[in-house]
Amino acid sequence: MNKLFKNLLFVIVLAVAFQTNASTRGFAIFVDSISQSKVSAELARYAESVNRQGLNSEIIIVNPDVNPDSIRSIIRSMATRKTSPIEGMVFVGDIPIPMLLDAQHFSSAFKAVQNPKRLERSSVPSDRFYDDLDLNFDFISQDSNKPLLYYYSLRSDSPARISPDLYSGRIKSIDFHGKDKYENLRDYLNKVVDIKNRNEQFEQMFIYSGQGYNSESINARMDEVINVYEHFPWMRNQPSSFSFLDHRQFNPAKYVIMSTVQRPDMSLSLLHHHGSPDKEYINRYPDARSVNSQLDEAKRFFRSKIRGAVESGTPVDSAIARYVRNYDVPASWFTDVLDKSSVEADSIYDHTLDLHLDDFDKYVPNSRIVMLDACFNGSFNNDKYIAGAYIFGKGDCVVAIANSVNSLQDKWADKYIGLLGEGMRVGNISKYNPYLEMHVIGDPTFSFAPKTNLGFDLNKALVEAPVSFWKKQIATSPYPAVKAIALEKLFEAGVYSPTQVLEFFKNSASPLTRFSALMLLSTVPGDEFVKAIELGLNDNNEIVRRFSTIFAGKNGSPELIPALIKAYANPLKGERVNFQIQTAMCLYDCDALISELERQRPYRHGYDESEMMETAKKDIVSRCSNKKYEDDLANLASDTPDAKEARMFIRQLRNNPLHPSVDTIMSYINRCDNEDLLVTLVEALGWFNYSYRAQEVADRMAQIASDPKFSEKVRNEAKKSAIRLGKSI
Repeated sequence: MNKLFKNLLFVIVLAVAFQTNASTRGFAIFVDSISQSKVSAELARYAESVNRQGLNSEIIIVNPDVNPDSIRSIIRSMATRKTSPIEGMVFVGDIPIPMLLDAQHFSSAFKAVQNPKRLERSSVPSDRFYDDLDLNFDFISQDSNKPLLYYYSLRSDSPARISPDLYSGRIKSIDFHGKDKYENLRDYLNKVVDIKNRNEQFEQMFIYSGQGYNSESINARMDEVINVYEHFPWMRNQPSSFSFLDHRQFNPAKYVIMSTVQRPDMSLSLLHHHGSPDKEYINRYPDARSVNSQLDEAKRFFRSKIRGAVESGTPVDSAIARYVRNYDVPASWFTDVLDKSSVEADSIYDHTLDLHLDDFDKYVPNSRIVMLDACFNGSFNNDKYIAGAYIFGKGDCVVAIANSVNSLQDKWADKYIGLLGEGMRVGNISKYNPYLEMHVIGDPTFSFAPKTNLGFDLNKALVEAPVSFWKKQIATSPYPAVKAIALEKLFEAGVYSPTQVLEFFKNSASPLTRFSALMLLSTVPGDEFVKAIELGLNDNNEIVRRFSTIFAGKNGSPELIPALIKAYANPLKGERVNFQIQTAMCLYDCDALISELERQRPYRHGYDESEMMETAKKDIVSRCSNKKYEDDLANLASDTPDAKEARMFIRQLRNNPLHPSVDTIMSYINRCDNEDLLVTLVEALGWFNYSYRAQEVADRMAQIASDPKFSEKVRNEAKKSAIRLGKSI
């Protein structure tokens, strides 16, 4: 046993009938020493269930003084050994949590200002530290108040893309239902073993679309339903195999959601909504349909505002007078604003709009897998969190896929979920869709029995199959989800070139595989990527259109302007696509957009072309062009730029790469004498990774990284940006 293993306690648990051989894949179960002493029998039973899945399980007991670096070293040795290399792992109990800094570009939406005095709020709890062994980190500190949290900074020489070698899961128990976390952990381990022994197939799926999500686009929701049948083709033949709920159908909707997720035959529930560590935001105040209901909602709104003002120190009379004066409403509406009965009634009403931790006293989630497409529901750095309530509750839910920090709405939330129906282990959902914040909360080896006869073991193929196998799947598989993963495997292996992927994008009848091709091309921005965006802007599937629009903004190639104007002028493209088009057009040259609008005359068949053209021109000039940033650019170009204004503008560049103004932005580097501001600027320029001008920016970052006139801090950040932009350093 080597020195690293001596720092831990190393135990191998094998089912009696299980035979180890050289080709068997391993699976690591990390458990803290206290949890091991409390649930040893249940943990052994869980390990045996993993063995029955064809894996060689090993239990590693982690002592309290072990840090993430030591655990990572053990993982690396287990993943690279010749006999039974592990394909994944699970962290049971109180295993150290890496809190990652300087890696915000790996997340979908996390853009916090990093504050050394507020490290927990500045960092992302993420097990990508453990499952992507190519990433490089520097240790910063251990949290003095929460010793389970360890802070790390992404190093400048780290790869600029997450590509996990392994899959992982967290079974971090909580005190819940009047039981301590060890009782709940014991119950969960028994539950997941019992459910795995049932060998169930994927039968039922439920999708909920919450308030404010994806602009509440009907087009997005219609096409999401179409795409579900692409993932699970057999659902077309099954009665009532798929259920969909929009938040506008019920108010409150949470009781319908809970009733649906409680169905004992539910396999997967995908819940699109907003969230926090202890809450799922389900409904807003309802759209009033009658005069009386409109009055009730208006009164409720004003009462909440007045109470908020009073809590902030404003005298109640002053707060009431302000709203009476500003909105010309009668003061008689607010005579009972602070009465106990009024406050309680509004509080009860507000509680029905969202799903809270205390709802789990009666809520019994039976959906085997719940995907919480929301912010913070999976924040396992907290003592209690919504995802934990799902798996440690009384029902048959064994996995929650959730986000540890805030999460972008426009992301590929359901990538490869169709493969769950073919027996794929759930851990692979985050392995092949590795956002920094997305985590499997629960057993990552959980899988359904294959619904169809693929003729091969999907889990084994994902790890071991040669390119010839995946070529065959591209040519012959009837399942779009299988074709999509095959395309990724061939592309990552270098067998399919960007040109071949583009041809696949052009010729595929499946929106799922077209979308997969588009996303693969986004990893190597070039001519093929631009062409795919051009075609995708007017695709017949909403998610392809939406992401093409997002990429059009992030790429900025003038070649995209004709297709962008065509899409802009289509009033039926969908609310979310329209939102993204307006965002994208801010990043193009105003005069070029106006010129193309006049050339195309896209409203020539409209009811009033001249009025529609004039409205479009005003819109482009006022909101959808680089003129929006004229004052900011003038500030950067001035002899005495305002540093505060410059910093605010520079931070915006991370989400809004202003391609026409790259020269002005980079010229500021030579005149900026504020180190912190320079670091912010070169970091923001690293977000131009999709830009058609990425090579120019990368070259400049490489120069800065080797120029001694810049501080080490600036040079390291420039190196990180250069690598992210595709420059080898």
